[in-house]
Amino acid sequence: MDTTQTVSYAELLERAKSLHEQIRAWRREIHRHPELTFTEQRTAGLVNATLVSLGIPTETEVAKTGVVGHIRGGAGPVVGLRADMDALPITEINGTEFDSTRPGIMHACGHDAHTAMLLGAATLLKGLADERRLPGSIRLLFQPSEEAQDAEGKSGGMRMVEEGALNGLDAVFGLHVDATNDVGVVATREGPMMAAADRFRVTIQGVGGHAARPHATVDPILLSAHVIHAIHQVVSRRINPLEPAVITIGTINGGTVENVIPDTVTLTGTIRSFSPETRIKLHEELEKACRIVEPMGGSIDFELDWGYPPTSNSPEATAVAVEALSEMLGAENVRLAPQGMGAEDFSFMSEVAPGCFVRLGVHDPAWGEQTYNVHRADFRMDEDALPVGTAVLAAVALNWMNQKRQ
Repeated sequence: MDTTQTVSYAELLERAKSLHEQIRAWRREIHRHPELTFTEQRTAGLVNATLVSLGIPTETEVAKTGVVGHIRGGAGPVVGLRADMDALPITEINGTEFDSTRPGIMHACGHDAHTAMLLGAATLLKGLADERRLPGSIRLLFQPSEEAQDAEGKSGGMRMVEEGALNGLDAVFGLHVDATNDVGVVATREGPMMAAADRFRVTIQGVGGHAARPHATVDPILLSAHVIHAIHQVVSRRINPLEPAVITIGTINGGTVENVIPDTVTLTGTIRSFSPETRIKLHEELEKACRIVEPMGGSIDFELDWGYPPTSNSPEATAVAVEALSEMLGAENVRLAPQGMGAEDFSFMSEVAPGCFVRLGVHDPAWGEQTYNVHRADFRMDEDALPVGTAVLAAVALNWMNQKRQ
């Protein structure tokens, strides 16, 4: 295959803009019919049907409900492009004609847009392959369940890696909508960009009894107050102040009626960190903090679930992405992404292949200072970002191929 006639980034962006209406239609269709973790059958069906219509071979039911597509070009590298497909358990309040039709479920994190933009990129890249202008091959990774894990504690990204969907990839790229940056602006950074996220559950065991006779009990509600206080001293007093770290208690459950002291209280929460050393230190110190109840007559059952590792961008893949995006969008529109304590299961993919995760601006400048952030019932995006994201995915893949095919 002669792939010497490569596409310019300007042409790539223009081709993406010509697909704007189609990408928007895909996004709105997915938005109307959101699906939760590992139930994305309708979305996967739309993805598969679209890829097949483009002449792209597919694999279905990957990682339960995922779809993998293969675009074969020249003899150069194989690059993975990833989009997540799941929604959140949130009731939408936007009032648009394409609002969610499923009460209590909403695409409040932009995964509908991610999926639509990757379909757009598939269209662009398949067109280049048909024109014999694609110097390598593309693997399209439509992933289920980024937001949550199954009963085995595994997310869609983890399962895709386990099932071999990333085997043989030379690089992998993904993106996420960013409500803090305007359309046309992207951001990324070398190294850790998003945090590791682990979960804990601690059950405080006391001795229940009548509320009028507390002296005859070991009150787990009182004990939980000591535990909460101790937990919130872990980061401030046990972790190096120069190391980012967060422990948040998200739920407290105990008791059934006002005049009964219960036997147990259960706390659950999340632990966020960047470095492996800090991650382990947080786990150890958290359990120690919970054991403060033992001298007071209580006991604990402590459970820790290791979650997503930090999302860390390969220096090489990041340099390739920044170069392509600076040429396509202008260097002034390629920003240094701040580190954030949010987590992403793209992290599993970037552990097995050089990876780069890009934040895509979706804020409409006409909104001024008003932002509609992810995981909110009023999350929204400027759909003019859709062709930009489509071109971003295609551009970073092409630049990796062009640099590595020699």
